[in-house]
Amino acid sequence: MKHLEKTLRSVVENPKYIFRLTIQGIMVGIFAGLMVCLYRFLLSTSEHILRNYLTIIQTNVFYIVLFFVFLAILGLLIDWIIKWEVDSAGSGIPQVYAEVKGHMEANWVKILFSKIVAGVITTLGGLSLGPEGPSVQIGGMAGKGVAHLFKGSKTDELRLILVGSAVGITAAFNAPLAGVLFVMEEINHGFDKTLIFIALVSAIVSDFISKSIFGQATVLAFPINNIPLENYWLFIVLGIVIGIIGYTYNVGMLKLSDFENRLKIPSKLKFVVVFVVSGVVALTIPEISGGGHFMMDILDVAIPSLGVLVFLLVLKYLFSIFSFSSGAPGGIFLPILVLGAYIGAIFGSVVVTAFGMEHNLIYKFIVISMAGFFAATVRSPITGIVLIAEMCGSTESLVAMIIVSLIAYVVPTILGNEPIYESLYDRLLLKKNREFVKKPSKQVLSEYVVPLDCDYINFKIKDIPFPKNAIVVSVIRNGKYIIPTEEFNIKYSDQVHILTDVNDYPFVREEIEKLFGG
Repeated sequence: MKHLEKTLRSVVENPKYIFRLTIQGIMVGIFAGLMVCLYRFLLSTSEHILRNYLTIIQTNVFYIVLFFVFLAILGLLIDWIIKWEVDSAGSGIPQVYAEVKGHMEANWVKILFSKIVAGVITTLGGLSLGPEGPSVQIGGMAGKGVAHLFKGSKTDELRLILVGSAVGITAAFNAPLAGVLFVMEEINHGFDKTLIFIALVSAIVSDFISKSIFGQATVLAFPINNIPLENYWLFIVLGIVIGIIGYTYNVGMLKLSDFENRLKIPSKLKFVVVFVVSGVVALTIPEISGGGHFMMDILDVAIPSLGVLVFLLVLKYLFSIFSFSSGAPGGIFLPILVLGAYIGAIFGSVVVTAFGMEHNLIYKFIVISMAGFFAATVRSPITGIVLIAEMCGSTESLVAMIIVSLIAYVVPTILGNEPIYESLYDRLLLKKNREFVKKPSKQVLSEYVVPLDCDYINFKIKDIPFPKNAIVVSVIRNGKYIIPTEEFNIKYSDQVHILTDVNDYPFVREEIEKLFGG
């Protein structure tokens, strides 16, 4: 017991341990930041190559035929990459989530290579996929690489994977706070002070690298004017509209994926068809091709007519769920934000005309709707609000974004729709039939914060049905470290440290999250 207490104190209180984690966090910020920036640069270059080639081949039949042959080859390459490294398929966020939960053990070197190469291929093919989900996975695997370099504990490895995931969002959007919040709200589902500290250090380092390479300008530069207080009721309507559309987006994504799986098309043929369809889209409606930068640029120049906005929104919605449901490596972050922007543009165009408001207020609705649609689909409202605020470099729309995001969050929840990444995570485990593979015995020390609505507040430890293969080894209360006995009462906001074997970790974590309402 004394040896265990000494070990735990070294983890929780030892400045040398925190200093070592800080150094590791800096290294993750550098390594993961460089990897994500490389990925971002390659995707940008690939998109420019595609755009330039499309302008060249428009009137040349031979070049068009050559283009489709090239797309078929790209489809075959994607099929080969996914078979070579199965965990490179899809967004990447569910894979990171599964690894942190203990259900997967990815090869970080293979993931870094396959995800970056696959991202270049899907961008050259014009698929409606974003870079942010893969950036999270790339960052997470870079964090895992740093953990292996230091040969630390499994607990440290999981922390650095989460830290690297925060870097993925940071370097992709120049949004360090959103990166850290996304990890807390969407992946970790808990408040770990040590993790937040290291993630912030890593995010700041990677943000410096990203801005040094891509500049300090904000991603969005829309003019944002204030809406009169008497018109704030419009935000309630907008929130309901976005919530309903978010529900249909999530359901449509999963239903189409199920339909494609039932067809049992050979993967080689499937990806060739997906890339060929993407080529047809790129030639006929280039505005909706790619992740969505082109569509955002359109709004930046001028607001199109209402008919054009609706046309682009519907087609982008359909092309996005078609691209992602195929399983091709790529994310949904950027397409989600683009769809949210166009929902806001349509809503803004209607209400501005109907109520005689300033035309520039449409941009206010665009910005607000991006945060709202993120909340409706991903179901991480705080991350969405902070992300858009950082992308705009302004907090002027904060209250409006909160109103719309909360309503947009509630509507699909009431309709019984799960957050998109949780649905994808569940399907990932079912599809891969992932029962955690036994590894050499190691211990994982995980932390859980007791929420206000926990059913076991004021219960003694011995009366709380913790899993048999989990030990409550320490509690931090009001900044003080405590080795609890069985008679110790759990209070609100206690940081409870649980020790378990790495092989039992995924199941223990699920059970404890249920106990604490995670």
